[in-house]
Amino acid sequence: MPKDGARQREDEILDLVCSALSTDGRTLTLVDRPDRPGRSAPDLTVDAVIKVSEDSYDARWAADVCLASNKFNPKVPAAMRELRQLLSPALTDLAAKVGRCVSVSCRPYVRLDGVGRREWRRRMAGVVRNIIGRAMLALAWPGGEYSDPEVSIRWQQVELWPHGDRVLLTFHDPFPGEGFRFADAVTQKLTNQLSRAHVLGYPTLLILDQKSPRYVDWIINHAPEPHEIGEGLAFLIGHHRTRLDACVLVENDDSVHEIYKRVGAPNECGCVDV
Repeated sequence: MPKDGARQREDEILDLVCSALSTDGRTLTLVDRPDRPGRSAPDLTVDAVIKVSEDSYDARWAADVCLASNKFNPKVPAAMRELRQLLSPALTDLAAKVGRCVSVSCRPYVRLDGVGRREWRRRMAGVVRNIIGRAMLALAWPGGEYSDPEVSIRWQQVELWPHGDRVLLTFHDPFPGEGFRFADAVTQKLTNQLSRAHVLGYPTLLILDQKSPRYVDWIINHAPEPHEIGEGLAFLIGHHRTRLDACVLVENDDSVHEIYKRVGAPNECGCVDV
């Protein structure tokens, strides 16, 4: 994700969480951004310090924000640009030759570790040839449409085309068979930034963002229910033998859920909600 976009979303997340959890006598107030210029808590490496007040309870929590799922690969934008550069000229030439317009949706494949640039160029050339071949096949089919798990193509008459250019190229989920997996950053936050904050005496809050980055708005959310993510997080915490005081999940619709313990004062019995 671009740095500016990441910071903007981080700001949105913190505002959402503080607002949503400030209910029933509990108040959350953002008081510091240790990772930003002008910070007042140089000993911390977390994204935020949040003041939590509830009845006689008053404490400053160290909070970190990260994407919940491993699904969002930061290399996807480059893969999209690469495929657009390779496909657009060939599709535009074909559309001009047949006197029609075409929409194509395909998967933006990311170069795998261990695959050299020359080999990757060879593979991408094969992808382009396959897509152009399917576009030509769609021309012969009724309705001018073709679809398989890799690509969807639809030809239209010029006079019915609502777009400016002859070619509309979009992308769909490159990870259709991948189930939910925590992002690597989740473990890093638990064992590094939040762990250090705990040693310094701060209660710790992990905020998981389930909303896909703006550059991958085509990704469909197949995430488990919030309580299932909470159970998975509890296992992760136990596996790494670390400590976390609470976790909050922000879903795709920007709804906020406390999925592991709670932010604020413990219950009267000394327990915390899970």
